[in-house]
Amino acid sequence: MRSTLFILLISGACFSQLVRSQANFNTEYFRAPMDIEMYLSGNFGELRSNHFHSGIDIKTQGVIGHRVFSTAGGYISRIKIEAAGYGNTLYITHPGGYTTVYAHLDRFRKDIADYVRKKQYDNQQHTVNIFPGKDEWPVEKGEMVAFSGTSGYSFGPHLHFEIRDASNQVPMNALLFGLDIKDNIAPTIFSLYLYPGNESSFANQSHERSRIEVKGENGKFRLASGDTIRANGSLGFGLEAFDYLNGARNRCGIYRIRMLVDGQLKYEWEMDRFPFSRARYVNSYIDYEEKIRNSKLVQKAFIDPNNKLQLYQNVENAGILEFSEARIYRVRFILDDANENSSELEFYVSGDNQEILSRDNDTNDITIEFPWSAGNEFRLDDVVLKIPVGALYKTLDFRYEIMDQQKGTFSPLYSFVDPYTPLQLACDLGIRSVGLPPELQEKALIGVMNEEGELGSAGGEWKDSMVWTQVREFGKYTIMVDTTVPEIHSLDLDGSGDEVARKTIRFKVSDEISGIKSYEGYIDNQWVLFEYDLINDLVFYRIDPERLSSGKDHELELYIIDNKENIAYYYAEFYW
Repeated sequence: MRSTLFILLISGACFSQLVRSQANFNTEYFRAPMDIEMYLSGNFGELRSNHFHSGIDIKTQGVIGHRVFSTAGGYISRIKIEAAGYGNTLYITHPGGYTTVYAHLDRFRKDIADYVRKKQYDNQQHTVNIFPGKDEWPVEKGEMVAFSGTSGYSFGPHLHFEIRDASNQVPMNALLFGLDIKDNIAPTIFSLYLYPGNESSFANQSHERSRIEVKGENGKFRLASGDTIRANGSLGFGLEAFDYLNGARNRCGIYRIRMLVDGQLKYEWEMDRFPFSRARYVNSYIDYEEKIRNSKLVQKAFIDPNNKLQLYQNVENAGILEFSEARIYRVRFILDDANENSSELEFYVSGDNQEILSRDNDTNDITIEFPWSAGNEFRLDDVVLKIPVGALYKTLDFRYEIMDQQKGTFSPLYSFVDPYTPLQLACDLGIRSVGLPPELQEKALIGVMNEEGELGSAGGEWKDSMVWTQVREFGKYTIMVDTTVPEIHSLDLDGSGDEVARKTIRFKVSDEISGIKSYEGYIDNQWVLFEYDLINDLVFYRIDPERLSSGKDHELELYIIDNKENIAYYYAEFYW
């Protein structure tokens, strides 16, 4: 039995979780975090991979090193350094009930940097997560605390800035706090998507999802192919739309979306705040398949049964509309940004009450119905997939296929569902090996095959005669091994040994299969602070005159360890 798009509509009990109160935002409390004109490359709530964007990204004119200021009085409550994520980050807690976050920093102010560096050497670790006491690092409004950069998982110089509720660390929409960011540009609508709700519904003579191009400007938009859609039965809508701000071409997120039918509000969505624990529900909010297949970001105006986002209000029937009467319906979408610029799309739906035959089910696939409200398990002799309660957004027709074993692997290739069906929670996957030598069991992992047929690592450990891992995507999986050590290439030690003029010593590092787990560096048999630039595959040491004696020969050792404990070693002598 084939599942339908809108099977198991959200009950009234579910909707009680989706209603949230309107927040109050103090527009006089904060100053700007930098003394440059603020242009944004990303805004709050922007659609990102597996999450909503939790802050605003402020352009820094393509360079690092702009001074960063505390936006209000308070104290530094957290200092975090990591190779990925936010990189070098400061958190400042304010007595007004807020916490501000300053991320992807190049460096901290010298006294703060010295304090952090001591912690790193005490722990012999680059990654730190420090929580100073309330009286340890007080700051005033406008006090300089750091310099902007591009550390962590950043693809260019900018400052990521957040305002959070200090009581629960829930990020709030920084654009609602009165920061001086110019924006007189209304959202732009590019496409309308139609989603017939079940086998007896259609839109424009199709039972399948379809796309209609949208035209317009200056906040007024229309369908490019005429103003009327013919429909029967259940129908959901989706929009491909973005907001733009002055001085930047970056696609940003929409603040508010409302859908009215014949003047009656049927659906409303508003991005004022969201908890990090629910950010991954973005994969239910968008048309996930359209994103993966065609790189389109489509925001659905209807709600999956297991979508727990608290961004909805005034929603009727989960946003699903019924067009069963033979009459004309007027549909109107209103899109707003945080600066009250507004756009509208208006069109008509011609309802058709003729009886429509169900579409033919011509597939021969064997499917198993997995309810969204329960835990589900697929098990054969040599493979197990456990899907926990809460992992599915809606009821799933589970399909699988056992494919031929690939060269260099140690099990058949198992295909589960498809890569276009999202998961909220991780699932336990276990595969039994075929022909895996005992000495390679500790090197075994689960490999995942992409659309180009290339295998990558999904991690995993040998346990009870199987390799187990956790996966958050459906797709094709098999067993592979990683016995290859990471690669290390020096970018600075050219063989001359004379490094007097250098401020850093850099290495290009890579690992083809399981990925880099850790790194350690020593000079003259003493641990020194190496840092990891994940984006550029760099491990580097900033020469520290306070800890490294000058005017002498030194011995450098670097160890790079991957996730299967394969170790690469580099040794060199240099003069400094």
